[in-house]
Amino acid sequence: MGLLDGLGRHLGGIFAPLFDDGILHRVSLGGGADEPVRARIDGAREASEEPGLPGRLVRAIVLIPGSPPNPDDEITLAGTRHRIVAVETDPAGSHAIIQGRPL
Repeated sequence: MGLLDGLGRHLGGIFAPLFDDGILHRVSLGGGADEPVRARIDGAREASEEPGLPGRLVRAIVLIPGSPPNPDDEITLAGTRHRIVAVETDPAGSHAIIQGRPL
């Protein structure tokens, strides 16, 4: 992937001012390390549209400073902590699209 190496970090740096502050809670790392991120809520809907997911489902775009989040992690956006239920990443590694439920 020589062409894409470093491109994701560069693109993330360009778009960072358009995103809000957030905190990624790395539950998967055992100790629960917190990491500041830039994120933007892209939408919200009732999860009753999806079987097995109660409550509200939030979709957000998160600029990735390092490794992408995974479904064991949690994220705080706009003062509300969410459990991540799905993660999609782009090939360049600049961002992830996550879906989460408020805790």
